Amino acid sequence: MKQEKQQEIALMRYGAIAPIIAGLDERYPSKTAFYTEISAKGLLGPDGKLHHYAPATIEKWYLDYQNHGFEGLVPKGRSDAGMSRKLDEELQERIRYFKTNYPRMSAAAIYRQLKSDGSVING
Repeated sequence: MKQEKQQEIALMRYGAIAPIIAGLDERYPSKTAFYTEISAKGLLGPDGKLHHYAPATIEKWYLDYQNHGFEGLVPKGRSDAGMSRKLDEELQERIRYFKTNYPRMSAAAIYRQLKSDGSVING
């Protein structure tokens, strides 16, 4: 994600929690009530669309801001960025083999088998 877009998202998050940072007014009996109301209303994102976030997400933004300042509101990149998430043909064939020859074998068991024989390295 480009740095400019990350900054726009961080600003949107800051705008959402700014009333808590400034001190809640008497309309809200608690921070939870504030998070719930903001969640229900939704937030206008950098893309111009209305987005609804869970109250727990908004609370997390507030806690991230308290612990790390504005930098805590900047979205983090994916740990697997730039890596293909598609299974290659050989791995697909191995999975088909297990499902055909061992139809009762669970996905978790197939994954463990593939990991133990070195077919799957990460994840």
